Amino acid sequence: MNVPLPTAAVNFGYLSAVELPELGYFGGYLLVSQLGRPLEFHCTAPVRPSRAQEILYGPTLQPYLLGEQIAGTLLAKARVKPQIILTDQSSALCHRVKLDMPLVYWRLADLANSVADSILIADHAFELPAGFDADRDSASRLLTTLSQHVDLPEPFTRIHDAIREAHRIGESSSEAHSEAA
Repeated sequence: MNVPLPTAAVNFGYLSAVELPELGYFGGYLLVSQLGRPLEFHCTAPVRPSRAQEILYGPTLQPYLLGEQIAGTLLAKARVKPQIILTDQSSALCHRVKLDMPLVYWRLADLANSVADSILIADHAFELPAGFDADRDSASRLLTTLSQHVDLPEPFTRIHDAIREAHRIGESSSEAHSEAA
């Protein structure tokens, strides 16, 4: 009798950021199983560019903050290695050059306005970073696998809610600390 060999677990990374104008950018990275169950979660302290950085970096500021500082920090912390990373921040796509797995951008726009070379899975459009068209087949296969159990953009909501909750809790504890003093 042939017994199928166990297959390696397939894990998915979700990378996002929330901008709170008074504080800056908070990054979040959620790793999930193919059933959408959380395996790890990491978030950053707020990253707020200085006025000098805004001037000097100009239009390259967001890719620097989101793609290098936030993405680099979060991905380095993770113990679980995903087979693909999804992001809702197009500025994070520049981090693909430092990865050995596909990184795709989930386009919030409707499918009618998707770029011609988008990957379309379960009524969602994803883009690959420029120069990484070789990722298309594996990204399509992995996204299709995930879409069988998970509404593909839903984990981004979990990240945003967790960041906002952590910020709210942080505000409450600092207010309580101030009142106690």
